[in-house]
Amino acid sequence: MTRIRRPTAVRSLAKFSFLVFAIAVAYIYTLTLPVSRDVESVPFEISKGESVKTIALRLHAAKLLRSPLYFRYLVRQQKLIIQAGIYQLNPANPPKTLALTLTKGFSLDSKLTIPEGFRSEQIAETAGITIQDFLVAARGLEGQLFPDTYFIKEGISPTELVTILHNNFLKKVGVIDKETLILASLVERETRGDEEKPLVAGILKKRLSAGWPLELDATVQYFLGKPGAWWPNTTLLDRKLPSPYNTYLHTGLPPAPIGNPGLASIKAVQNSADSPYWFYLHDKSGTIRYAATNLEHENNIAKYIK
Repeated sequence: MTRIRRPTAVRSLAKFSFLVFAIAVAYIYTLTLPVSRDVESVPFEISKGESVKTIALRLHAAKLLRSPLYFRYLVRQQKLIIQAGIYQLNPANPPKTLALTLTKGFSLDSKLTIPEGFRSEQIAETAGITIQDFLVAARGLEGQLFPDTYFIKEGISPTELVTILHNNFLKKVGVIDKETLILASLVERETRGDEEKPLVAGILKKRLSAGWPLELDATVQYFLGKPGAWWPNTTLLDRKLPSPYNTYLHTGLPPAPIGNPGLASIKAVQNSADSPYWFYLHDKSGTIRYAATNLEHENNIAKYIK
């Protein structure tokens, strides 16, 4: 009986070993494949002195490779030296191609960060583009130039930059009605934290429905803005200046957005919060103070502002 079982056991062990080997080979092969077939490049920045281990982990987190460990093996086995720089990486490229790309130290693109609430003129200044040329290219798109971090080529034209910003808006926001967009731009400028946005949006909607003027300093700042002071401090006299954007003189919304809101402000308008409040202000420390009546609001002004 023993002599009959021994060959059977050997054959079973051989089959099992072959199966394990085949699985291992298949797994290793998958590590050499691209993450996806998406051909859209992803910006990726490597800082000086950054370790290969950290880079591999960040590449994996950015969904640019399957295995950080395999990437580190490639770099060591190929004796590659990763260079600091700004890269445009394609998730459709295999790990070896990515590793080789990162040895070139590309810095063809410049990093451009546009904060939420920036108006078109501020975007132009930040990008180093002539304001008038940018305004011509961005005509009718205030509010739709999405605030984000971009990697742009040196010498980019106003039209090219506007296209990039607007396409990002369409990608991340999509179709949106004009009233929501204008309201979101007001909420962006009128608030100092995301937690305030839904409540302030609700107050503005309530005032609009009741036919009350919005009475927002941000809209006065918008039409008074000039180079060096795009959002100037306002006075009581400024509130009497004629402008279709003056929400102290006119009821309803201003004719267009007063800046470019971020997602939080847009979502706050779309999902505004109900409250008993009709007024608000920010005290000298930046804390928002709400009021349900005009008397309460006047008391807040006397207590926190004067």
